Amino acid sequence: MKSLLNVSDLSKDDLNSILSFAFELKETSSNTLQNLNIGMLFEKYSTRTRLSFHTAICALGGEPIKLDFEEMNIKRVESFEDTFEILSCYLDMIVYRTDDHKKLEIAKKYFKKPIINGLSDYSHPCQAISDIFTLKEYFDNLDEITISWFGDLNNVLFSLCEAAQLLGNINLNIFTDENIYKEKRDIFSFKNLNFYFDINSDILSKSNCVMTDVYTSMNDKDESKENLLKKFQVNSKIMSQTNEKTIFMHCLPANIGSEVTKEVIKGNKSIVKKQAYNRMLAQKGILKWLNI
Repeated sequence: MKSLLNVSDLSKDDLNSILSFAFELKETSSNTLQNLNIGMLFEKYSTRTRLSFHTAICALGGEPIKLDFEEMNIKRVESFEDTFEILSCYLDMIVYRTDDHKKLEIAKKYFKKPIINGLSDYSHPCQAISDIFTLKEYFDNLDEITISWFGDLNNVLFSLCEAAQLLGNINLNIFTDENIYKEKRDIFSFKNLNFYFDINSDILSKSNCVMTDVYTSMNDKDESKENLLKKFQVNSKIMSQTNEKTIFMHCLPANIGSEVTKEVIKGNKSIVKKQAYNRMLAQKGILKWLNI
């Protein structure tokens, strides 16, 4: 039974199939999910992931069903394990956003049907797949694409690293604080990553894409990161060191004035709105791949 908890659950062929399905379904609807009930279980707040999956499920003929932990017996007497075992009686698939990746792994064991990680503290595979789709759409292919990431070593970056490892033709440069790197280097022990603790104009000039995310993620209580990462804010000075074809991406929501300035995120190199729209297209690709 296929699920998507991490990008590393996929093979290179799987990822390419998802991307192909997303392109195939760009402007069309289908009955891929006809008569299927898809649970939408979000423990944490969500805008793009919730709406992109809801609209994608409807476009493919499925029925999205909102589930609320506060209204379920799991908040009263029923165990987490029993809850997911019972959910499999009614649902054909679940999109699950949680603050604890271990919950996803337990849910997968008891649900025994496809589960999609809608974001956890560990990874965000749907975001990474969508961003790869956006890069392929914008540049026509992924041959020797160079991404320069600025900021924290978080769940979004982790999934992006996993995707880069699978595809093998994406160069990933990471600009971050040295102390943050030392703390997380075991988690980010991927091949072919380049870490920089100061701004490097030469690397920036060769980058196809500059990417960032909020410094403080939804479970992160370490507010000191704001000061540690201050010099890696993506601002006009940073973007002026890129080439004329370099684009800017941010998975959103953005803390404008922190990791990115208004001039950049609203500027002519920013494609964040297209990036957000493509979440829905990528979700279509993921849903179809899980159902074939």
